[in-house]
Amino acid sequence: MNNVTSILQITITIMSSPDPYGEFISQQYICSQYQGSRSYPAVSYEVLLLEQARQRASRREEMLFRQLTGIFDWKMSALECDDYLHKLRTGYTLVLTDLSKSIIWTSQNFLTMTGYTSAEILGKKSSLLQGPDTDPAVLMRIGKALGLAQPAGADLVNYRKNGQTYVCRVHIEPLYDNRQNLTHFLAVEREVPM
Repeated sequence: MNNVTSILQITITIMSSPDPYGEFISQQYICSQYQGSRSYPAVSYEVLLLEQARQRASRREEMLFRQLTGIFDWKMSALECDDYLHKLRTGYTLVLTDLSKSIIWTSQNFLTMTGYTSAEILGKKSSLLQGPDTDPAVLMRIGKALGLAQPAGADLVNYRKNGQTYVCRVHIEPLYDNRQNLTHFLAVEREVPM
């Protein structure tokens, strides 16, 4: 009975959102616990909760990217901003670095692709993801392009936190502020089949 009470308390806490559908489902779940029957499987309810949490996190991430655009005063058209947001929504990973190429922000998909949390990677260089099978010629080509403040792209063999290799298709854009000063680099990445 103690586990059921804990689950019920957690459920009430999670469902205390302004979402009317969520409130309805929460009330139905609570009633079904007291009555001992459910009109739907518990797994469906858990999937619903997970999907709602994912959607909230996605909205927060999009809002944060818009805030970064304003904070750093990037010279970015609404169309370019929308393109980056679309990439976020469709599973791409975004990695923002400063001019020394130290990571200052990653999208949530970074964890899924690499196994590293944002906290583990912040302040580090993306070279942390490279290893013996990463082509040094490709890295030199990317470094040269970025040194000239030009866009760069390639398919790289990278390494997850657990040491497993994967191929990362990366496209890196230099970002300028409205005074034409180069301020950051933004990498748009996606894992591709080997």
